[in-house]
Amino acid sequence: MIIYFITGIAASSLHVVSGPDHIAALTPLAIEGKNKSWFIGFAWGIGHTLGVFIIGLLSVLFRDLIPVDTISEYSEQIVGILLIIIGLWIFYRIFVSGRHHRVIKRTGNDAITALGIGVIHGLAGVSHLIGILPSLALPTKLDAVSYILGFGTGTVFTMVLYTSIMGLITSRVESANYDRLLLGIRIAGSSAAVLVGIFWIYQAGIH
Repeated sequence: MIIYFITGIAASSLHVVSGPDHIAALTPLAIEGKNKSWFIGFAWGIGHTLGVFIIGLLSVLFRDLIPVDTISEYSEQIVGILLIIIGLWIFYRIFVSGRHHRVIKRTGNDAITALGIGVIHGLAGVSHLIGILPSLALPTKLDAVSYILGFGTGTVFTMVLYTSIMGLITSRVESANYDRLLLGIRIAGSSAAVLVGIFWIYQAGIH
């Protein structure tokens, strides 16, 4: 049972770090969150896990009644739109709010945003379903549950780790008064979100 739990953690961790859309969505929010960025990663991980479980459950129970593929397809496009919105939102904070260098502490609102994006992201695409499909081939239901729990745990842990690192870097840069470097980090993170969002919408449109 433990081995399947660990396997689930490994599978989800690989899935999370291999997705540029995951990183692009969280990087701007993590940079803004500083020392509390881990909570943003936690919220996104919980939301993503819920989204995956929801689409998986719908696929199994109501495949003939609910257009799961259509839901997933439109969710992909929504993810792209949200990535662009996140990037533009941070650009607004940087250039319009008058706080060009100092990071604004709005971790609570950003965590709610991350939770919602995580849910929508979990609903998007078949790659998430592929991640939990191995659970169907395991010997017992307990083994399957262990794998799925591991998958969810790995998702949350990986994003908490990533956002914590980004928040720590931002906090250190700000405390050292490297204002230009901090500004560059924020602009780079926001730009990445916008560019990946545009690519995601384009990719969803040609499928």
